[in-house]
Amino acid sequence: MIRKWIFATWLAAMLLISLPATAQIEITDQAGRAVRLAQPAQRIFFSEPGDFTIMAMLEDNPAKRIVAWNRWRLDKHTLEHWRSIDPVAFDTINQMVIDGPQNLSAEMLIANQPDLVVLDRYFGNAKQTISRLEQAGIAVAILDLEADLRQDNATEGLEKMAILIGRQERGQQVADFINQHVDRITQGVAKLKQQQSKLPTVLMEPHAGSGPCCTSVGSGVLMGDLIVMAGGQLLGSEIVQGLSSQLSAEYVIASDPEVYIGTGGRHIEARGGLLLGPGVEPAASRASLQRVTQRVGIAQTRAARNQRTYGIWHSGYPVVNLELIATWLHPELFGDVDPAATLDQINKRFMAKPLTGTFWITPDTTQKHTDAP
Repeated sequence: MIRKWIFATWLAAMLLISLPATAQIEITDQAGRAVRLAQPAQRIFFSEPGDFTIMAMLEDNPAKRIVAWNRWRLDKHTLEHWRSIDPVAFDTINQMVIDGPQNLSAEMLIANQPDLVVLDRYFGNAKQTISRLEQAGIAVAILDLEADLRQDNATEGLEKMAILIGRQERGQQVADFINQHVDRITQGVAKLKQQQSKLPTVLMEPHAGSGPCCTSVGSGVLMGDLIVMAGGQLLGSEIVQGLSSQLSAEYVIASDPEVYIGTGGRHIEARGGLLLGPGVEPAASRASLQRVTQRVGIAQTRAARNQRTYGIWHSGYPVVNLELIATWLHPELFGDVDPAATLDQINKRFMAKPLTGTFWITPDTTQKHTDAP
């Protein structure tokens, strides 16, 4: 009996030793830092307002995992849309308004008891705050969740976030979808450049119509770089410093861009700006585009004369925006690209609840379109 008991005890011990330890989740974030979790994150803080949209692609109910969120740039219509998925869960989120890393308080975050703090690279500059969070035992990941289409690994942040919440397969599906659509555009533009085709000049005006003509985005800014990726020449990129800068109406008229693209949203509605976004009707958006493009500076360009003037939602999906710009700049080359179908696939395959509204607008094409200068 004693021998049997000893053998049974030994066998049980061996079985316990052979069992795998609790799996630990580990990634290297985009700042090269190791991030470890004992289990998928359940209480998350996001520094970037658009990260909620990414979570809505990865999760059926994104609000359930979020304890606090910096939603400072989002309009009330977008907020209400995300709230409608699960009002009870959404209303438990601590809705913060933090305009920069200098105002990111460790104490404020610790009070929310997160198990993961996700900071984009801008907020990742808050080194002291990050140190204090980690000393408090809170994991911090520096990740840009929105796909940066300019990078070879455009979906890296999204994929790593999916791992941290135990949704790796879903993250890979989203990443594959985005990369396939981006490749179609970049391969087509590469052929254009090989053929040394003339690329159209494009004026891209951020927050269009909220002031006099014309602000222009600079090079190195995602929205402006989409112009280059889609096979265009970004007007003013050689002189604009930083995110954006003012171009004189005289400069715009003298440069005579072939295409005008303004970015808009509900945040500039009160200032008479380009109206786009959730809950916006196409007629209202088109009327705002017409108003914006009748300003002195734009009205005197080939873009306005030939009705090659367009509007795009400032907070839209980058992959959809890239396809839109490509089809506007090179309609023959990208005749098989359908941004509306791409958005529809995103909504049906990935989104917890699709946004509805007007996210891009084109001019009234019932009037004759010419290519004459």
